[in-house]
Amino acid sequence: MKVSYNWLSRYLSKIPSPQDAADKLTLTGLEVEDIEQTGSDLEGIVVGEVLDVQSHPDADRLVVCQVDIGSGEPSQIVCGAPNVAAGQKVAVATVGSVLPKPLSDGSPFKIRKAKIRGQKSAGMICAEDELGLGDDHSGILVLNNELKPGTPFSDVSGLSRDFVFEIGLTPNRPDATCHLGVARDLAAVTDAELRKPLDNLPEASSGLKKDAITIADTDKCHRYVGIVVRGVTIGESPDWLKELLRAIGLRPLNNVVDITNFVLHELGQPLHAFDLHRLAGQRIDVRSFDKDIPFTTLDDVERTVPAGSLFICDGEKPVALAGVMGGVNSEISKETTDLLIESAWFEPVGIRKTSRTLALQTDSSYRFERGVDPDVTKNAALRCAELILELCGGTIEGMEDVHPVKTDPEVVSLRHDRLSAILGTELAPETAENILNRLEIGTEREKTNDLAWNCTIPTFRPDITTEIDLIEEVARIYDYNNIPDPERITITSPDPVPFGELFREKVRQAAVGAGLSEIYTNSLLPERFMESLGGASTVVPTLNPITKDQALLRTGLLYGFLRSTAYNFNRGAVGVRFFEIGNIFRKDKNGGTWIRGIHEATHLHVGVAGSTHSDHWKTPARTFDLFDLKAIVEAILVQLDIKELTTWKTSEGSLKIFSDHLDGAVIGTLSPVSALWKKQTDLEADAFSAEVDIDLLQQLALQKVSKTYKPVSRFPSFEFDLALVVDKQVASGDLVTQMQKVAGDQLIRVEVFDVFEGGSLEKKQKSIAFRLTFQDNAKTLTINDVDPVIQKILKQLGADFSAELRS
Repeated sequence: MKVSYNWLSRYLSKIPSPQDAADKLTLTGLEVEDIEQTGSDLEGIVVGEVLDVQSHPDADRLVVCQVDIGSGEPSQIVCGAPNVAAGQKVAVATVGSVLPKPLSDGSPFKIRKAKIRGQKSAGMICAEDELGLGDDHSGILVLNNELKPGTPFSDVSGLSRDFVFEIGLTPNRPDATCHLGVARDLAAVTDAELRKPLDNLPEASSGLKKDAITIADTDKCHRYVGIVVRGVTIGESPDWLKELLRAIGLRPLNNVVDITNFVLHELGQPLHAFDLHRLAGQRIDVRSFDKDIPFTTLDDVERTVPAGSLFICDGEKPVALAGVMGGVNSEISKETTDLLIESAWFEPVGIRKTSRTLALQTDSSYRFERGVDPDVTKNAALRCAELILELCGGTIEGMEDVHPVKTDPEVVSLRHDRLSAILGTELAPETAENILNRLEIGTEREKTNDLAWNCTIPTFRPDITTEIDLIEEVARIYDYNNIPDPERITITSPDPVPFGELFREKVRQAAVGAGLSEIYTNSLLPERFMESLGGASTVVPTLNPITKDQALLRTGLLYGFLRSTAYNFNRGAVGVRFFEIGNIFRKDKNGGTWIRGIHEATHLHVGVAGSTHSDHWKTPARTFDLFDLKAIVEAILVQLDIKELTTWKTSEGSLKIFSDHLDGAVIGTLSPVSALWKKQTDLEADAFSAEVDIDLLQQLALQKVSKTYKPVSRFPSFEFDLALVVDKQVASGDLVTQMQKVAGDQLIRVEVFDVFEGGSLEKKQKSIAFRLTFQDNAKTLTINDVDPVIQKILKQLGADFSAELRS
């Protein structure tokens, strides 16, 4: 946002230098990102009188002029303007002066003595654009003939050098979208007097006819002020007004339009002026429509305005798009004599939605979107009327202030001890109170606590809602640099991260380690998938969907995987390995997770599709199958250290993961993607999907005994080989489990190193050779220590499995 330094100075009793002002504004939170110098003090540019004009002997388009610049002897100046003539009073840039408009390369345009086609030239007769007065370069600027040669041009034009601040305004500061708002902060931090331009506003009685202004949609328009001014004369604005508007990048149009723009940037209240005679019935109705409306705005572009947008209408038709731009059917023209000045408060969300939909942001919408002050609406209209009477003539016929929804100031408490604790320094109560008052925040000491205030927040500061906001206001005006550094600081330990968050991150890392790529997809699904997701008894719909494609909450993560897969395949991918961690939602008649009637859970989805790798002459391409997916899921369970707590079962072409530790609950399901789902998501390749309930995985992880550190024994291990003859149906794992139970802690490892069938063994028998490793942390084991344990093992295995020691 651009702010003029000269404009700011109109509202301050004193103002620091441009650089100091920029630094102070930045420290208050209004960051000045750039300072641009515009114009100049016009030093060395004077009024001259053209005494004589002769043709240039060597150039058809140039003339040689003798010009009186008040120095005694006439100056010879070569000029190329077609309109120069003897007897004119002109603006002359003398030798050594610098023009406000720089050269094309950005360097200063400094006037020097020169020879132009052999003729001496000591100065330059200036055009309007060269003086920074406008864009006209068709000829020299001809001045009032009564001016005296040698008069400084700055005395004639009223122009001066200015500095324009580019402020990076944050959305929470709508009060600072105008010069008065910025001046308020600067006055507070410099202790200058703030001079508001609202002291001598004209009086305007309610002289309009009944129902001249009505508001049909009071939710979107809380206040509308209209003032009728008759007998105005449309013309050019005075130089001071044009100069201020040009400084902030606005192009002057005519006195009425320029005044509305001036008040907008002065007070932050957008205004609009209608030609009263172009309003059917000379009335205003503020309303919205339930259908799209074609409307031609002031930039002469016809737009289709979406249903629900707010319009300003006359007795027959829309005449302005509320808060955004007026219409061509009611704009001011040279023939306009009677005006209706509009000043209103429009609801920010509606203006923002309309502006974004039409891709049309204006100075007005920029402010309405952030929220303008509802209390300045009337004064802004009167300020506009005051300037119109002064610069355009006319009289005020009457004013109507329709205010169906009032906005009362908020009251927020502030404690002095809390203020000091947050700032880290003891601030005098009078100092804090003075700062708040300079920001126009009312303060009243609490009756029960003299060191606490009830603060009345002005309506132009909707961002101040809590005590900490008030503390921030005091701190930024007091200046953070004035707060001393603490002698010591207290470092608090952060709250421990909940196990659930740690576990989800562990799942994420395990999935990445298994070679998967993470995707994030939308939790809102298209309305047409209602039945595919389980029907109305299962699916949770959104109450106010943005579009039909975002109307249902997802009941699983499959749709996002398939859409992402189709997107990648359409761009040349031959195979994908994706995972996603996200929440799913289902209706629940028996209760709910967070909201009654809605079950919410966190799921892990793993999906593969296409080929495992690109085709190669050494390794031909192979498509993924269900068991590739099973291997990936098992790898994740291994990394989570809960694989042994799960079991797998087949069910109608799919695999299900169970756990006896969770009463047989289904933890996850692996299955091929159906043809219907592939068709609905435009996917041609075969795909396989696994969806696992992370909340159930987490419960398993909590049941897992945590690992503890055990030092390596200082004593050597003892190995003993054992060959057992058992029935072929006996599993070696069952034998190992029983060995470990009988042997106790000294048996640290059991390995199968040989299996033999045939020979002297019966057909139904097999021989399994085991290597048993024993170790003790207190001594070196010998055969005398191990042999009793071996005998116990043989006795138990003989009883349980009819196992015999092979001879």
